[in-house]
Amino acid sequence: MTIKVSSWTGLEVVVPVGFNRSHIAEFIQSKSRWIKNALERSHPVEELKRPESVQLGLLNAIWSVGYCPSSENRVSVLEQPGNVLLLTGPVRRPATVAVALNQWLQKRAARVLKPWLGRLGAELSLPFSRVSVRRQKTKWGSCSAEKSISLNRNLLFLPEPLARYVLVHELCHCRQLDHSEKFWDFLETFEPNARQTAAKVREASESVPRWAMV
Repeated sequence: MTIKVSSWTGLEVVVPVGFNRSHIAEFIQSKSRWIKNALERSHPVEELKRPESVQLGLLNAIWSVGYCPSSENRVSVLEQPGNVLLLTGPVRRPATVAVALNQWLQKRAARVLKPWLGRLGAELSLPFSRVSVRRQKTKWGSCSAEKSISLNRNLLFLPEPLARYVLVHELCHCRQLDHSEKFWDFLETFEPNARQTAAKVREASESVPRWAMV
């Protein structure tokens, strides 16, 4: 078993395949002092601020963010030439700005991730039933027994190889739903060194900006 502490996911416990989960609580209790110290050392959640730029690693794009206060009731996000996002309306409150930016991010993620998953599924002969894109708090993606895949819109912040790994990972769950050795062997036929890449994907959560977690 391993324990990971981060400001984004909090406390995460990873257990090997076949582990008796009734022992998890006892294991955590035995490591309580280490967990307490780790939580104290972990970076506190940063204060919510209005971003000056938005960097989407998957699209290899950086957007400059401009603010134009107005008497409108809600914040509008306008894409302008030169990769500029102009936010108008009640833009002085960071929380209000975050809501508007997340709505913009949601639309872009759906336009990018849904067709990409469709192309990958056809290319790898790994069909799925349907796909949704939303913000998931602690997961990059998930797959149900009905082959319904859900993708985290924050995948847009990851570099292309890591985001692709997540999509292929979930597609492989349509064939093998668990995380057994059989699953990892199957996944590695499409993604060599899948276990190492999975670790990089977990670490990449730190690159998601504060406003995208609201």
